[in-house]
Amino acid sequence: MTSNFVNGYLISFNTYMLQPIQHDTKIFTHVIDKHNELIVTRKPMHVLRKSCISLGTTYEAAKQSAKRFFGNQHKLPIVVSFDYGYPCIFLPTYSPNSIHNIWIGLHAIINITPSQSGCIVTLKNEKQIELPIQYASISKQFVNASMLYKYYMNERKQLNQDAPYHPPF
Repeated sequence: MTSNFVNGYLISFNTYMLQPIQHDTKIFTHVIDKHNELIVTRKPMHVLRKSCISLGTTYEAAKQSAKRFFGNQHKLPIVVSFDYGYPCIFLPTYSPNSIHNIWIGLHAIINITPSQSGCIVTLKNEKQIELPIQYASISKQFVNASMLYKYYMNERKQLNQDAPYHPPF
């Protein structure tokens, strides 16, 4: 693990995973992204909330939007932002308020396989992360996030078809 510490971080499609880590008596965030790994001196939920605000929404609004689609389920994936019309969706491994929760970008997951202690998630950068989470649980989270992605893409497509004015470019 790297010792590259930063005070803030903005989630994007380059972000693959936000993982809580213990540092002395505090909880920090181990970020795995497309280019490197770093430690943010804040909890994962703080990073997620600040990213939502910076990208034009709030965590609460993103959660409510997911609830409208799924109903009152636990551990909902959320859309952190839209980039060029594509939703940037992160799925939680535990309850979002749990100190053990890891946020994984849907776009970053290549494969999920069962292991003796839970599952192994293979990320786009070929990094394999072993998680103490049941394979069935993470698979359900992956399916939910995929359904949310499809829903938002269909909504976006409908908006484009219903637009009364199409720019000439």
